[in-house]
Amino acid sequence: MIVMNGQKLYSCIVLSGGMSRRMGQDKGSMIIQEKPMILHILERLNYKINDVIIVLNDSKRIADYHSLLNQYCDGEIEDNFDYSLEFVEDEIKGKGPISGIMTGLKNVKTDYALVLPCDSPFISDDNIDAMFDLLEKNLGSNNDIDAIIPFHIKSNKDKFKDNEEFNFDDAGEMTIDMKIQNSEPLHSIYKKGNLNNIKDLLNEDNLYVKSFIRSLNNPCFVEVDNKILFDKDFRNFNRKEDLEDLEI
Repeated sequence: MIVMNGQKLYSCIVLSGGMSRRMGQDKGSMIIQEKPMILHILERLNYKINDVIIVLNDSKRIADYHSLLNQYCDGEIEDNFDYSLEFVEDEIKGKGPISGIMTGLKNVKTDYALVLPCDSPFISDDNIDAMFDLLEKNLGSNNDIDAIIPFHIKSNKDKFKDNEEFNFDDAGEMTIDMKIQNSEPLHSIYKKGNLNNIKDLLNEDNLYVKSFIRSLNNPCFVEVDNKILFDKDFRNFNRKEDLEDLEI
C-alpha cells in the first residue's frame, strides 16, 4: 500500500443504511460467527487504508452501532483499528445505495474509496489488497482512472453468444454494457472527483449505481475469477436462509 506523508492514500465506505426488508432485521449488526457482520469487515480493513466512513440511515442507527461495537471491541472503538473511523448519516434518505455512496465520497479524506456493503462479512484480505493493487497499477499509467469495477463472465462464450444479456464484440470480448450489467458496483473503488455524476443522477431520480458506472469517463473493469479476484469474496447475505450452513 502506498503511503504519503504518513497517510495511506485510500479510503473505504461501508454501506449500512439499507432497510433490510428481505432479512427482516438490520444486517450489519447481525452476529455472524460470534461478532457483528460490520466488525468482520472493519477488522479486515486494518493496515490497508487511511479512513473508513460507515453510512447509516439515521442518528438512532448510528447510536445503535456505537453501542454494538462497544460491546465487541477492546477498549475504545477507535483503538481497535489503525485507520480513522467515522459514522455518517445518509444525506438523502430512501434513495438506496447510490445516495450512500455519494454521502461516503463527500466525507472520505482521500481521492479514492473502496465501497463495501455491510452484508459481505467474509470479504478477504487478498481481495482488498488486490483491488488497491489494481488501482495503483492503473494509476501508474493513467491518472484519470475513475473506478475499478469487478465483473463476472461466463467461460462458455458460445453458449451465451445469442443471448442479449451476454453480448460479445467482434474480438470475442464482453461489451462495456455487458460488463456493467454483470458488475459488482457495491464492491468497487470510485474516485471522489465524480461526485457530481451522482448528484445529476439523483436529480433525475435515477437510483441505479450501474447508471453511475455508465456515466464515468474512464472506469477500469476487472474480471472476477481471473486469479486475482474470486467469486467467494462477493458473497452477501440478504435472507435468513442465506445464513443456513454458513461456511467461510
